[in-house]
Amino acid sequence: MQSINSIARNLNRTTLIDTFIVTGIALVSILIRALSANYPLTINGFDSWYLFYNAVLISQAHGNWYAVPPDIHAWFPYGFFIELGDTIGLPFIVSLLSMPFYGTFGVNAVYTVTIFLDIALAGLGVGAAYVATAGITKSRIAGFVAAAIIAVSPALTYKNIIGGLPKDSWGGVFVLFSIYLLSYAIEKKKPLYGGIAGIPLFLAEISWGGSTYIDLSLLAGSFLLILLNRNDEFTAKSFTLMAIVTAFLTSFAPNSIGFLSGLAHGLSLLIIGALLFLDLYLRRIIPKEIGESRAFIIIATVVFIFVIGIVGLSFLGINPVPSRYYAIINPFYQFTVPIDRTVAEYIPQPITSMIEDFGISLILSIIGMYYLLRQGNLSALWLLVLGILSIYGTSEQPYLFNYTAYMIAPLAGAGVYFAINKLKGSSKIIPLLIIALVGISLVSDAGAAIIYSNEPNEIYTSASPYPDLNYAWVSALDWIHNETPTHSFILSWWDYGYWIEVIGNRSVIDENNTLNGTQIKLMAEMFLNNESFAANVLENDFHIYPYGSSKYNIPTYIVAYDAVTLYNNSGTYEWYIGYPTDLGGEFLGYTTSLGDIGKAMGAMTIIAGYPVNEYLNSSLITSEVDYLNSTLGPLASSDSTIATELDQLAGYVSDAYPFAWTHKAYNSLIVDMFVEALQGTGDEVIAPFSSKLEFSVSGFSISPGTPIPPIHLTYFQPVYVSLSPWISGPGYETYIMVMIYQFVQPGTIVPSTYYTS
Repeated sequence: MQSINSIARNLNRTTLIDTFIVTGIALVSILIRALSANYPLTINGFDSWYLFYNAVLISQAHGNWYAVPPDIHAWFPYGFFIELGDTIGLPFIVSLLSMPFYGTFGVNAVYTVTIFLDIALAGLGVGAAYVATAGITKSRIAGFVAAAIIAVSPALTYKNIIGGLPKDSWGGVFVLFSIYLLSYAIEKKKPLYGGIAGIPLFLAEISWGGSTYIDLSLLAGSFLLILLNRNDEFTAKSFTLMAIVTAFLTSFAPNSIGFLSGLAHGLSLLIIGALLFLDLYLRRIIPKEIGESRAFIIIATVVFIFVIGIVGLSFLGINPVPSRYYAIINPFYQFTVPIDRTVAEYIPQPITSMIEDFGISLILSIIGMYYLLRQGNLSALWLLVLGILSIYGTSEQPYLFNYTAYMIAPLAGAGVYFAINKLKGSSKIIPLLIIALVGISLVSDAGAAIIYSNEPNEIYTSASPYPDLNYAWVSALDWIHNETPTHSFILSWWDYGYWIEVIGNRSVIDENNTLNGTQIKLMAEMFLNNESFAANVLENDFHIYPYGSSKYNIPTYIVAYDAVTLYNNSGTYEWYIGYPTDLGGEFLGYTTSLGDIGKAMGAMTIIAGYPVNEYLNSSLITSEVDYLNSTLGPLASSDSTIATELDQLAGYVSDAYPFAWTHKAYNSLIVDMFVEALQGTGDEVIAPFSSKLEFSVSGFSISPGTPIPPIHLTYFQPVYVSLSPWISGPGYETYIMVMIYQFVQPGTIVPSTYYTS
């Protein structure tokens, strides 16, 4: 009896110590993600604003997610039923947490929960990684390593700082809790816990929407379990209970999750459970002589049915896999989908970027996969499959990185445990070296995570690549919200759709979920052609008529933004569109883009299907570089310092490629909007590549550039221009400019343009 009491006391002490350590790691994670609180607090990124908007709609319906009205502001004039997307789950959770305070504080309660929910995610993620890893490996050290990786992961900073609502991360955390509970049910032979595991799995699917991915990964894990001959009655029962609970709860969700309905998802989980029981049945009835073949019989049958189903759907003209997800399976297909070729989050990344995001845990996860394959149960094999799929998926479409981090961390923890366990018998030093190596790597990751987290939210940097506060977009959105009629229609490139829709509270032509490729293409075509083309699209495609017309019906505005530079040329101020390629250094006359000019000459031409050489003249770059080589080349051949400077100058010229405009680019709506808005300040706008660098013994100077002739658009008139100072340099000041034009009948005069800086 004393020995039993002693064991109990030791277990309690161990649990208390583990809780203390994991809590400490969680606090580190929270502190890192909370660094952005050094700046003005707000919702982070773009998608999070729309999730907040959905949470407000649910709260206004008193938490009843069946009563949520369609989002009438999205994809004018059609609107978007948010019940049909996979965005309702996380807003539903936000709404439920806000409801006790909603009666008193209203929308502010939802806004506050949205901002600080990521703090909870930072702590829960650490706990989920610990319990999942320790549960599978039976090693506290493995759990601590996994928890520490999550706490300091640079991959969990970009979207996971204060104000973020990263659906992928929440999905990953809920999946880890499901893995832990399923493992516990199998190991302890208590299938009831499998039913409990169905609850976080349900939450993963409604908050993230990756039901097909989860179904297929569970199917693959079950195949492996059968092939490795590790299936047993408790595994089948535990999984089936998890499937029943998940399918039951998911059937109550009002939305279609992913690209399968909730019903199909529930049935697919139950089919996997039936597959496990079928394996047990065949094991009993098939003679031992051919017993080893049963796994192959089962898998061959299921694969045959799956292939027949896919072929049947294809024959009926139903695409069983949407293009976005098919691009992950077949990377070559991605080049046939214009939107996938232009969105950074869909473009395959090199291994160096993945190492930067995941550090040494990416390597350790491979060892963990080997360990789980050797002796893992169904939950461990499920984690193995999830890890492989997430790493591959992230290499093809980087937007999955903040989900993949939650799959890699437990695998890395298992890898450390396996390596130490294998090597500790041969040497006591090697395990210590492994721990030291992991510790050093984690310190490095923590440094990167601190840097990435210590930045303001994107709306307070005007979506620039530098962490400098800028209020150009805040000012413009405030003007849209307060000064435009509530039934106004706002056109912009899709990147800013959620901001305009939620903060401006106005209808938009397109938005960040990129569902409607037709309207995104129309927007690209309007920007890339002249104003008459844009007016024709509005009148004939959208049946919207300009202000001042006898058919005038809906106030319509068009918004664009980029950096601009005001250069002091010997006392005369001149505007250059874009920001200096040597930002912060001497002004060389070359600028590049961080906003809509760069997108117009890149993404928009691809989506519109226009040849980029119709808008950009690469010979301008070549001639500038040739000029530099002819001027400085002879000196560079004998002076390494000049050779280095020549290379830098050539790089600065190449970076100005988005401004190597052709005649067609000069006549595009997007360029004319920038020129007219800047000319309205009273200073001239200099044509790109019209000024020259001139060299002398004393240094260099810039020859006068050619001013662009005055632009006066007739169908679109500027009504608001937000110029917010950005970064200064010798003799120049850069600004972020957001400009708003109104669609008007030619000859109609609108109130004077309002400039703010």
